[in-house]
Amino acid sequence: MTGYTLSDRAVQTRDVDVLVLGGGMSGVFSAIGAKDETTSVVIVEPANVLGGQGTSGGVAGFVGDTENVNDAFRTLIERLALCGKIDPYRPNEDRRAYDLESCAFILQELVDEAGIEIWLHSTALDMRKEGADVREVLVRCGPNLVVVRPKMVIDATGNAVIATISGCETIHLGPRKQLPMSLYFTLWNTGKPVEPYLPPGCPLWESSDDLPMTSLHAFSNGRVEVKMKVVGFDAADGFSLSRAEIYARRQMMGLIYHLQTQGYQGRHSFDGGRPLATYTLASVSRNIGQREGRRIIGRSKLTDDDVRSACTFSDAVAVGAYHLDFHWTDTEKRAGTGVTDMVEPYQIPLSAMRPVGLNNVLCPGRSLSGDQLALSSYRAMTTCAQMGFGAGKAAVHAISRSGTLDTIDFEVLKKTLAENGQSLNLSDYGDYLRCLRVFDESVPFAGRSETNSEGRLILARASGGRTLALRHNAQAGRMEIALRRGGGWQPKVELEASADAGHLVSCAFGGDGGLVLNFENSQQRTFVAEMPVADLDDGKAFSVPVGSIGGVPSTDDLDQVRFSLICDAEGFPVSASASDHEGPAAVDGMSVLSLASCPFGPGRAHLVAGRDGVRDLMLVLIVEGETKTISRYLLVDRNADAGTRPAIIPTAVGLALLYQRQDGEVRFYEGAVERFAAVGERPPREEDLQAMPYNDHVIFSTL
Repeated sequence: MTGYTLSDRAVQTRDVDVLVLGGGMSGVFSAIGAKDETTSVVIVEPANVLGGQGTSGGVAGFVGDTENVNDAFRTLIERLALCGKIDPYRPNEDRRAYDLESCAFILQELVDEAGIEIWLHSTALDMRKEGADVREVLVRCGPNLVVVRPKMVIDATGNAVIATISGCETIHLGPRKQLPMSLYFTLWNTGKPVEPYLPPGCPLWESSDDLPMTSLHAFSNGRVEVKMKVVGFDAADGFSLSRAEIYARRQMMGLIYHLQTQGYQGRHSFDGGRPLATYTLASVSRNIGQREGRRIIGRSKLTDDDVRSACTFSDAVAVGAYHLDFHWTDTEKRAGTGVTDMVEPYQIPLSAMRPVGLNNVLCPGRSLSGDQLALSSYRAMTTCAQMGFGAGKAAVHAISRSGTLDTIDFEVLKKTLAENGQSLNLSDYGDYLRCLRVFDESVPFAGRSETNSEGRLILARASGGRTLALRHNAQAGRMEIALRRGGGWQPKVELEASADAGHLVSCAFGGDGGLVLNFENSQQRTFVAEMPVADLDDGKAFSVPVGSIGGVPSTDDLDQVRFSLICDAEGFPVSASASDHEGPAAVDGMSVLSLASCPFGPGRAHLVAGRDGVRDLMLVLIVEGETKTISRYLLVDRNADAGTRPAIIPTAVGLALLYQRQDGEVRFYEGAVERFAAVGERPPREEDLQAMPYNDHVIFSTL
């Protein structure tokens, strides 16, 4: 088929610095990131509102670390909160609900205030390139045809439209292989019984177990939002997508009839699963919700292993903080389907947004080059907002450097992102669903021997989600160091340290990324040694001391306090008190010795780790106020070693602990404050923690 020749009067032309295709979360924040006082930005969106899946797709809830995206996203949250249209931040709930129409309006205003031109009812039809550079994009804006001549194109369509039109290879799986779609609709409480009606040709189910995967969310104004899974169609094919919309609405009518007559007794049910006999259909999302379309073949690829192993990249521009959320592609049912494994925060590289064969195109969001299981995590709207903002900043950075993405100075780009509230430090993330995040691992140090029986443990958290564990024996002049990164512990490094340096008292990471070790000898002199963290991978040794400074290390005031607890037969504290070291120890209980403490939380709250001399219990206490009141406890181990002081630090999740067991094994524990219990109470059950994200609540009821 030959191409059409368009008349001159049918086509307008526009020059623009950055053309953003797609006005979903990736596209909106791409445009905001790209816009500054020198750049012109146009955003092209097929719907009549911005927001994509988060507005016209009906997905009325953010997941992930919504408090830690970037400044622009924070403004969106603040404006939604100002008008009472978003739930408060609750880190242990699986979604943060908001009002769709309010979100659409606020996104529109944010983009317009930035000076970005918005073309609604618009889509890209064709493109022309010279070599690997896109020179023109034909856009239909309502009845108008416009040839746009961009310097940079950000394809945030979720379907890799430009890469597909240009002939670049993409990943397109098709029906029953793609992540399935979902239709969102809303029911309204009329306050009186309604007459259920099942239209001809619509499905009828006998029980909730037979239903397609369904979730219900109740709002305080009487609305109930329903999400319904739809399988068997292709979101990247317009004809199949049209059939999906038709099929989904028939399925919806059958589901409404079931809810009105039988109710829903599955997860995310409502009103105890009773029939919604007074509810009727109020609205349906403008478009069916889509999880997957086409993905590009990028210059790099975000793999399943990358997402599972807290990967980092030199060209990172965003962070993913959402768990795997893979729905089986060939069944509508919920029971026994899907992968929802928790993952540690991971970085997302710009090179995975760059299609092979195109120089001036970036594809953030669902079209990112990645494995399908990885997509199930990075498709979350908060992650898409970060990817988009990173892509926008990269585009304008490239334009300022002669218009090429190949010459980006990533140190400058990362600094720009940080200045706009977008952190790439993995250690800043992990608060989302923190009740589910727990690590209880063995550190690869040697077992008990004469050289480590009295070792000193030190724990430090570095940028990039890295954790450093050290065990130092001053008498033997021996040190073991292990680095945790990428979701696991690297092999240990053994070093020799001069006995003249004394005991290791602390470590920190210097401004250049080096490790600073502080030692104290018998003359209370503090010696400082430095080594690059990178040397840990090479096994290079260093000698200490390399210098000395005067002064006495500071001692936390909690080291002068004895915490006495009385425990039951299983080791759980039933009462607790604090006293000066000179005071008597508890006769019928235990005294927590080998203290290690650190500031934690608001005010004077501290974390205190220690073990008792009777039962070998390793406990962590939360101590608050000037009276040193013990408010909560966490029992970590019942086989702790008395001769080694534990190390403890606060984290984004809660705390990290390093301690030694009686057999010399060194253990690392990281968990959330939700795992603590009040003294006198039993700790929360694991099944209760697992259920916490899905506890039902009425949306907006506390605003």
